Amino acid sequence: HVDTSPAVLEFVNSKRLDELAALGTSCPDHFLRTKIRPLVLPAGSGEEAIDRLLETYRTDYSGYYERCRHPDSPAMRDPNPVIWLVPDVGMLSFARDKATARIAAEFYLNAINVMRGASGVDRYVGLSEQEAFNIEYWLLEEAKLQRMPKPKSLAGRIAVITGAAGGIGQATAHRLASEGACVVMTDRDAGPLAEATAAFTARFGPDMVRGHVGDVTDESAMDTLLAVAAREFGGVDILVINAGLASAAPFEETGIEDWDRNIDVLGKGAFLVARAAYRVMLRQGLGGSIVTIGSKNALAASAGASAYCAAKAAALHLTRCMALEGAPHGIRANVVNPDAVLRGSRIWQGDWRTAREKAYKAEGEALEEVYRQRSMLKRSVLPEDIAEAVFFLAGDSSAKSTGNIINVDA
Repeated sequence: HVDTSPAVLEFVNSKRLDELAALGTSCPDHFLRTKIRPLVLPAGSGEEAIDRLLETYRTDYSGYYERCRHPDSPAMRDPNPVIWLVPDVGMLSFARDKATARIAAEFYLNAINVMRGASGVDRYVGLSEQEAFNIEYWLLEEAKLQRMPKPKSLAGRIAVITGAAGGIGQATAHRLASEGACVVMTDRDAGPLAEATAAFTARFGPDMVRGHVGDVTDESAMDTLLAVAAREFGGVDILVINAGLASAAPFEETGIEDWDRNIDVLGKGAFLVARAAYRVMLRQGLGGSIVTIGSKNALAASAGASAYCAAKAAALHLTRCMALEGAPHGIRANVVNPDAVLRGSRIWQGDWRTAREKAYKAEGEALEEVYRQRSMLKRSVLPEDIAEAVFFLAGDSSAKSTGNIINVDA
């Protein structure tokens, strides 16, 4: 979480920052959220300097624990700082999820206000180290922590989903958020995206979902998208490449505009967002999972859709390339191939559906029945079915799978 409010900026740019930050927070309850003191990070610090400061903080925290512990004290908790104070930037807070990080920042902002008020009257005095420890590691508080629900399977992970305003995109966002992931939903259509984001915010809360309008064919827009994910949630762990379109025409009538449009969105668009996310995953050094929503047509050609089939095949093979190069870094890349997901699909609401109805001589629900009967299992494929496959590939259940294809086509 990032706080750049005037009160925070005044504090981090104060000449007394180092002095006051070392004194600890103002309220006993704060220690449970913010630790005894923050990490002060000089503006412009490079990665090596940050690593040194982090190691010093961890060592100091371990020393604090060893000096103050009692025979029955709980085991030492995570020694990393929760609150980071950066002159010229503001306050950063880190925790297991966005909500916890935001609340920690709110607690420390209260401490800043107390420090300012106390210093204006006389001077601010913090608790002694032992008193602070006794509160932070209070046995009754530890008992409460032990009774908290176990984290969900994707808790603490950040997912970016393109084409998120459509049927598959929304179903995927819902499935991943239901398992605890923070989700950045992006789409080129601002109206449908705003509606979807509002619905998801109402369902999961403001700390779980962000919407960002962006076109996957725009290189700078995709770099900005990943910057938004980093600023709002801390990075990216899961990328779902779902933005799509379709066009239909006999091969000899396929125009260059249709060809370019399919290649741009399904080929170049997949490349641009994947590259942006891949670069972030490399810098994080934590691995990651990239899931491409392909199509049955990526493997099996369909008459009257050469541009679409070729573009989907390109995206599929790009994913295999990412799997090969990403494996040494723990970055997995897999494909989900749907077929005939009609419900909620914006592709099926336009000319593509009209063309398919003409090709199969079936209109309305009759077209859905055609697709159902041509499948082996004679069942309709729903957006939730695709989302379930994405969830499997995004999470730890498929930790040893990369370069694979799951066909969800009944």
